[in-house]
Formats: sequence, structure tokens, C-alpha cells
Amino acid sequence: MSATLYALALFACSDDGTACQRLETPVRTYETRGSCDAGIDIALDTEAARKAEAPTVYAQCLTSRQMASIGKGIIDLTRVNGARFASAGF
Repeated sequence: MSATLYALALFACSDDGTACQRLETPVRTYETRGSCDAGIDIALDTEAARKAEAPTVYAQCLTSRQMASIGKGIIDLTRVNGARFASAGF
């Protein structure tokens, strides 16, 4: 079993992903990246994602280290190392 936990987080962003803020939603944690990735489409289809006041909403599974490095302010998702962001289709 891996000691790394993955957290699924939602971000409200500019179209290019350079100005984003983590949405205030409960962060779900998973034991594997695969199980976390499986929850991305569901997270992007939540009311919180649909009501976000941003041109684009992104979801991503991040390690606890990546989450800590992001913090809660405005961030540039294009500079988050090793992350692959999925966007909502609305």
C-alpha cells in the first residue's frame, strides 16, 4: 500500500489556467491516483463546479505535497509540476 494520499480538488480559472483559485468544496481523498482520477468527471458535474464564477473549472488529483504547495490564494495551474488538469465542458 502506498503512503501517498491523493486529494481531488476543483479550481475556478481563467481560460488559460494562469489565474485560478481553489473552490471552497470538501476535498475528497483517495488511496490511489486511479481511484481519484475515476472521481474527476463526477466532481466536474457537481453544483459547485457548475455555479463557479469563472470561464473554466478544472479538477485534479494532487498529492498532499502538491496541495500544500498550492495553498489557497490565486495560483497559476500551468506551473504545478506533474499535474494533469481536466476541465468541465460547460
